[in-house]
Amino acid sequence: MSEKPQFDIVLQEQQRLSDVLSAIEETARQNRMKIASHDAYTAELEKERLESVSWREKNSLTEKLIENDKFDPARYLTEFTMTDSPYFGIVGISDSDKRIGKKEYLIGKQGFLSHDNRALVVDWRKAPISRFFYDYEVGEEYLETIQGREREGVITRRDTVEIVKRSLRCFECGEDLYELAGGRWVKKEKQFHTTSDTKLANQDHRMVDIVSLISPDQFHMITAEATDGCTMITGGAGSGKTVVSLHRLSCLQFNDPDRFTPERCLVLMFNKVLRNYVRQTSADLLGSTRVDTFSAWALSAITALTGKVIKPVVGDVLTLQKKSSRLSGLLARYVKEVQEADPLQDLWRFYGQPYVLEAMFVDGKGKETFLADLRRRYSIRSQAVSFADLSVLLRLCQLREQDGPVREALGWYAHVIVDEGQDLSLLELEAILAATDKRNSITLSADSKQKILSWVDGADFDIFHKNLKEVGVSNETLSVSYRCPKEIMALAARISSRESEQIGLHSGVLEYHRAADEEGALVMLRRLVEQLVDEDPNSLTAVICKKKSDEKMLHKALTGINGLHQQGELTFEPGAVVTIAHQVKGVEFANVILYDPNAKDFRKSALDRNLLYVCVTRACRRLDIVYWRELAAGLA
Repeated sequence: MSEKPQFDIVLQEQQRLSDVLSAIEETARQNRMKIASHDAYTAELEKERLESVSWREKNSLTEKLIENDKFDPARYLTEFTMTDSPYFGIVGISDSDKRIGKKEYLIGKQGFLSHDNRALVVDWRKAPISRFFYDYEVGEEYLETIQGREREGVITRRDTVEIVKRSLRCFECGEDLYELAGGRWVKKEKQFHTTSDTKLANQDHRMVDIVSLISPDQFHMITAEATDGCTMITGGAGSGKTVVSLHRLSCLQFNDPDRFTPERCLVLMFNKVLRNYVRQTSADLLGSTRVDTFSAWALSAITALTGKVIKPVVGDVLTLQKKSSRLSGLLARYVKEVQEADPLQDLWRFYGQPYVLEAMFVDGKGKETFLADLRRRYSIRSQAVSFADLSVLLRLCQLREQDGPVREALGWYAHVIVDEGQDLSLLELEAILAATDKRNSITLSADSKQKILSWVDGADFDIFHKNLKEVGVSNETLSVSYRCPKEIMALAARISSRESEQIGLHSGVLEYHRAADEEGALVMLRRLVEQLVDEDPNSLTAVICKKKSDEKMLHKALTGINGLHQQGELTFEPGAVVTIAHQVKGVEFANVILYDPNAKDFRKSALDRNLLYVCVTRACRRLDIVYWRELAAGLA
């Protein structure tokens, strides 16, 4: 049996939690009674109508049923679903208005109104109140407009609590941290809390809900009132671009549910790994809102527009040419000059235009072979579309019916989140914008230092950003890394030439391990992975290499280690995973081991430098670099 808490403040908070849980249970009971009473009366009216032989009486009872249905409590009594963890924040104020005076608010992921109409928990998305929690520190004066009234006063407390399964587990008050450990409450000094800590506790390393950790800068972006046009968020690795985008959409859906319904919103992620990484969090935040990759969404959009189910082939030697920004203007020209009913025939015909061939084959090499293949495809009505063709085909369909059924078919999205925008081509970005309604509401996050795809022109994003001025664009920048420790962030800043732009907040580990040869490096790697997994079985360690062939070799070298994930599967269960650099953008791990990042594999090109930056900034706690050849520039 656990000891009683030794601290009065903890006793007070346990009593508060008990009172809130009792109110939740009583409200749920009262609501069930109201619904049961209404249902019983409805059943009674239906029975009377069924038994009645008078048509006048039947009509009268029908009218009563219709009137009774208008007041069905099931329609307006919202179920409180966060009973296991009803709130995470406590903020106190001393308002200059004596009618308000001293007051405390509980901040949670869902608002709770008791059966006697007391607002016991405020939804974090209700910015006028939650701003007290996110924007201010204890002792600061506030001046806010709430429900049309000027409010001023002083913040008297700002505490965070961790409630798990209806039980208080942790309580931060000022500089003190009260924690339940081994059945006893202990007092510690407040420490910097990262998302990695939460993942370790949950034994789940997917993206976590961070509403209690949102910074003032992030909160301003999340709750910005401007909802038309594009909000572009830039910032380095770990600064919270994706987190801000997802929470911003959650705010939009909460505050304007009629406009931003889940089916009229879309979240587009960089790849399948990143899509899977955020899906759990997005389900909690955004309900049934679709989260997908550009390619998967584009395929469904093309099907909606054309009625054709496309099955793209993998691999296209002309990917670079088909992603060219020059095709954007040429598509508009082609649509004005040429009429073609069938969408795929339209695509082959477009590629065959002399001015398109000139743009795609500047030096003329391969043009005649490509043109001969196009003629063959056109004659046999080929459907052999590659992934590189999708953005061209989708834009072609959009331009054919710019203001017609195309937007209805795509759902006229009220808001679209675009993640990692720097690695999308101009055509892809234009296709996304064309799929929004006339208010062009988009949240677009990007970081030029994390551009890693060689077939996307770096100028494409700049062109799109410039064009956004026509629909309206606001620019926001995040500069603090909440993921990476100071030591790792300093290394990342050196790699990306960002020394003055970005900092880390907490301390971690950065170590180099040099071996004499490849055999020695593999022995060292295995020993290190075993050590990290044994020290903390709930953590997730990623071994990142550059080449696919190395991935297979490294997985074989680590076979037999407890918790080693299956080869080729990047999941977020505890243990160890081996993966390649191009797969890890946007995700994070407790520990990262970068295997032999040598100067030959990571050359001095901008893309390889960016890829190296992405690799080192995946680490939340520690980064180990195991090598045996000359290190890439920036690491030494």
